[in-house]
Amino acid sequence: MKSAFTKYPLSLLLLPIFFVLHGCLENYDFIPVKDALLLSTIYVIASLVLAAIFSLFFKNFTRAGLLAFLIMSFQLFFGSIHDNIKDFFPNSFLTKYSCIIVSSLVVFVAVFILLKKSKSNFSKINLYLNLLFMLLITIDVVQLSIKAVANNKVANLPVSFTSCDNCPKPDVYLIIADEYAGQTELKDLFQFDNSSFISQLAARNFYTIPESVSNYNYTPFSVGSILDMDYLNLENRYRQKNDLAYSYEVIKKSKLIRFFKSTGYEFYNYSIFDFKGQPAAMNLGLLPAKTKLITSQTFLSRVNRDLSYHLVTFLKSKKEIRKRVYSNKVNNEQSYRSTIEISKKKSPKPKFVYTHLEMPHYPYYYDKNGKEQPFEKLEEDYQVHKPAYIEYLQYSNAKLLELIDHILKNSKEPPIIILMGDHGFRHFTEKVEDKYHFLNLTSIHLPGKNYENINDSMSGVNLFRVILNRQFKQNLPYLKDSTSYLND
Repeated sequence: MKSAFTKYPLSLLLLPIFFVLHGCLENYDFIPVKDALLLSTIYVIASLVLAAIFSLFFKNFTRAGLLAFLIMSFQLFFGSIHDNIKDFFPNSFLTKYSCIIVSSLVVFVAVFILLKKSKSNFSKINLYLNLLFMLLITIDVVQLSIKAVANNKVANLPVSFTSCDNCPKPDVYLIIADEYAGQTELKDLFQFDNSSFISQLAARNFYTIPESVSNYNYTPFSVGSILDMDYLNLENRYRQKNDLAYSYEVIKKSKLIRFFKSTGYEFYNYSIFDFKGQPAAMNLGLLPAKTKLITSQTFLSRVNRDLSYHLVTFLKSKKEIRKRVYSNKVNNEQSYRSTIEISKKKSPKPKFVYTHLEMPHYPYYYDKNGKEQPFEKLEEDYQVHKPAYIEYLQYSNAKLLELIDHILKNSKEPPIIILMGDHGFRHFTEKVEDKYHFLNLTSIHLPGKNYENINDSMSGVNLFRVILNRQFKQNLPYLKDSTSYLND
């Protein structure tokens, strides 16, 4: 065993296993075992391929393995390294990709030359790296085992909630239409009367809150306050990295989802966010969508996120540009279909379904008659075009009514349906009052049609407090409705 640990670069295989294993630990209950195994296998194969290529130059697998190990370490841990550099040297040249890529290439070439000229067998380095990653893997396996044991416990009600075993348990649908402005904003700033749509909702026994508002003007923060039924504990009034990451954590562990799960509901996630056991489902190509929580930190993923748009626009790659521009359209269609399909599913458990549609959010793919807009009108600078927003909003109205009709038709018992915007329209070329960024659509369908005493300007934090108090006999206090404008 000692001979193998000193002679062979086993760390080349242990590195990707540790990386995926640690990613599963950090994102416990979000990544299926089969997806983690597939990702590990792909990284192991990539490591071996690199080592095999370098062996052609070194004529020695140990040296080839060490260089491959270095390059794979750069690929896998780039995100963490880059974030730390940005923390220590904000807005510095050192954080730029041009600097990082050039300096990394210099290091790789230097190590290649060193390995080529050295007469060492590198047994001590092999032993150290092999033992280190064996130890790290062992620690992560133990921690994962502890989490697995703890996770087998029955889900408990969040603090301040009470059990209601004899309460009716209708299916619950939360449909968020991203950036759907409220009636006042549409009238004041767009000179558009949306009363026809509101009337059609009313004909389906919906109550639309006249002056509803979101608590924040950005989606992750607004959704976090809705699902956690509380205000977020933000560091300041800027949409900075730490607060953004915090908002995602709030969404993942939100009290509302925990409440429904603890009372026997099956949760279905057709949104853009990750939840425990229900990551956002988006098509990312070869790898399963759920592994993006791990792969998002790699070098290739970061380059794709930060640089690929500039590259495809520079190269004028029409295929790639169209793929990016139409990505929201593809995700909308997938979430829309999934919601209809799950409404048809007969299940012994009640359902809580969260559907997030990027509509009437930009790009404005259709006009009011359902005709696709020319590609030129989908470019980013077109998001300020108010007539295009209104056309897409009218198209969205028709699709949302159609979706609601499917849900009502397929529901055995009258369901709870919440249709709402996560915030108002925000892309103004002129200065407007901050309040317009928050005025959103909120329309509610309750089985008992009891809409008395709902505040006409209720905000997102109180929405489910009202619903849970009325439908599930909770006694949650109502919070003071307020808004927080976050800057970029």
